[in-house]
Amino acid sequence: MGRVYATTAELEAFTGQPAPANVARLLARASRLVSAATKAALYDTDPAGYPTDTDIRAAFRDATCAQVGEWAKRDAAGSDESDDVVSGPWTSVSAGGLSFSRQSAPTATAEDTELVPEALEILAELDLCQVVWST
Repeated sequence: MGRVYATTAELEAFTGQPAPANVARLLARASRLVSAATKAALYDTDPAGYPTDTDIRAAFRDATCAQVGEWAKRDAAGSDESDDVVSGPWTSVSAGGLSFSRQSAPTATAEDTELVPEALEILAELDLCQVVWST
C-alpha cells in the first residue's frame, strides 16, 4: 500500500467536520494525487518515503486533507464524484413487464484525477509543485 499523508483525526481537525464513512479510501486516493503532483519536487525522505522536513510533511498532510474535504463537500451536496461513482446516463432494458436499469460504465473526469485548487496552493507555497492559473 502506498503512503497516506493524513489520518482521520488530522482530516477532521483540518475541515472541522466528521470524516466520511469511506475516509480511509479517500485519504489514500488523495495521497496518491499529492504524490503525483509532487513527483518532480526535491525533498529528503525517511526510509518509508515520507518527507523528513516537518513543513513539507505538513504541506502533504494539509493538501491531502483539502482534497478529501472538497470531495466530502461535493458528496454532501449530492455529487457522486467524491468516491469514483461518476454521474452519467443510466441504461434501461425492458422486456414485457420487467424493467432493469443500471448505471453505464464509469468514466474518469478531471475532478477525479486532479488536485483541487486549495491543495495545489498548499503545495505550491513550498515550491513542491507549480500552479498554473488560467483566466
